[in-house]
This record gives sequence, structure tokens and C-alpha cells, in this order.
Amino acid sequence: MIKQGSQIDFNGKYQPSDTLDINIFSRAMLYGDCVYEQIRTNASTMLFFGRHLDKLCAAMTFLNMPIPEKFSVHRTVLKEELTKLLIKNKIFKGGMLTLMAMRTGEVAESSEVIYIATVQHMPTVLFELNKEGFMLNIFNEIPMPAGRLANYNTYAGNMVKNLAYQFARKSRTNDACIVNPQGNIVGGARCGNIFCVKDSQIFTPPLSEGCADTVMRRHVLDIAEILDIKADTETIITPEVMQVADEIFFASTEYGISWVMGWQNRRYYRWTAESVLNRLNQFYADEF
Repeated sequence: MIKQGSQIDFNGKYQPSDTLDINIFSRAMLYGDCVYEQIRTNASTMLFFGRHLDKLCAAMTFLNMPIPEKFSVHRTVLKEELTKLLIKNKIFKGGMLTLMAMRTGEVAESSEVIYIATVQHMPTVLFELNKEGFMLNIFNEIPMPAGRLANYNTYAGNMVKNLAYQFARKSRTNDACIVNPQGNIVGGARCGNIFCVKDSQIFTPPLSEGCADTVMRRHVLDIAEILDIKADTETIITPEVMQVADEIFFASTEYGISWVMGWQNRRYYRWTAESVLNRLNQFYADEF
């Protein structure tokens, strides 16, 4: 949670978070016409900054948002600006930086884009595997719209995730899987991209199914190649696939790797999740 009075970066200017003044009738506020990316930090170092910014720019291009020069040709300026923000907020260990781009106008024709960066403390620099495996459920009531929009961090997708997580809490499980209109699994409400393991092979949904195209998804696929584990990004994940899987784990920038202990009457192992987590932490340690 962002602390009240913490410093934010509002379009290149630092100010306390509780003094932020945004037009409540802007398209960002009324229609969620914005996109964001979350970046893990170690003190003032932003980890995999370039990859995250590439993802943010791809999302902005898809939404027909003009890309500020700081996001493209003058990335060094933006990086220095955000580094100062981390220092101002006394992020001396683990942290999370959220960079959001939004349209400010009240009409669809408006093309002006501003950005806001916020930071928060995280309990650790590197990721830790959850000691107790998660219990899982599936949220079928409202599907995640399929298509490219679901590949990006937008508030449209977050509404479905929020409802799914509320469902998980009511059903006394740790997380709930989100489905697309065909009923296929696309990810977790809280913990990110889903990965199933069967016979030493990793499966994750194709982007065309509506899963998030995250930096962490790419990390896990890179790690699978390093560990000589075959990764399948074409097979559709269904409840039937989950039922016969040996392992299920999630991956996200916020939580790292989260392993699943059970779904319905099925119980899972955690061996691959541990191996991926160890290599993931080495990835991040190499960055700083």
C-alpha cells in the first residue's frame, strides 16, 4: 500500500501523494483509459527496467496512446528521474515501482498523455516461495475478454481479477483461476501467470487465449530453457489439464513464484517451482 504523504512522480515533478490533483472527469478516471507496469526494485535499482518499459510502450501503442519521448528515445532521463523517486521514498531494500500512463482529456479525441509513478516498500529484495502451498478455485461467473487487450495491465482486466479474488476469499481459497469466454484457464486473480507441469514439461496458455503478456512470464520461459525443461506455450490449459498435472504454480512481479498445493481433491508437488524460483532469484541478483 502507498503510504499517505509519500513522494510520487507526477509527469516529471515530485510531490506528496496526498496532494495529487487529477481531473475526476478524465477518461482515465471515468473509463479506465490507462495502462501500467510494475517493476521490482532493490534500493534505487529498478530490475529489468528496459523489459518493463518495452511492455508498457507496447500496451500504449495498442491503445493508440502517444508515447512520451522519455519512454522511448530519452529513457536514461526517465530512469534517473525514477531512481530519485526511490531515494526520496527511502527505498533502501526491496520495493515496487508502479508506472502508469493515462489519457487526461474528457473526450475520446484527446491525445494528451501523462504518467504517474508511485513506489512502495516490499518485505524482501529477492523472492521467497510460499511455505504453505495455495489452495485453488476457478472463477467461472465472469470471463476475461479474449484478445490482445487481456495481454496488458489495464483496469478493464483488473475488474475481472478483483471479482475472482473476492470469490476466492469467500470460498476460503488462496486464489482463483480466471477463464476466458471458452472456459479455458488464462491465469490467477492475484498471483499472475499460471504454469502447469506434467512429466517434466511446463505448460502455460498462449497469449491468444487472453493471458497477461508479462515480463515474469518471459522470465519463466527463459529459465525453463536454461534448466533444459521443455516449455509449451501452445497447449490450452483446461480444468482437465489441471486435474492431471503434477504441479501448478503462478508467477508475478509482485509475488515471484507461488506454488499450488491443491485444487478440489487434487494435490500437487513443488519441485519445479523451487527450481524456477532459485534461478529467478539468480536472474534478479545478477541485475544488482
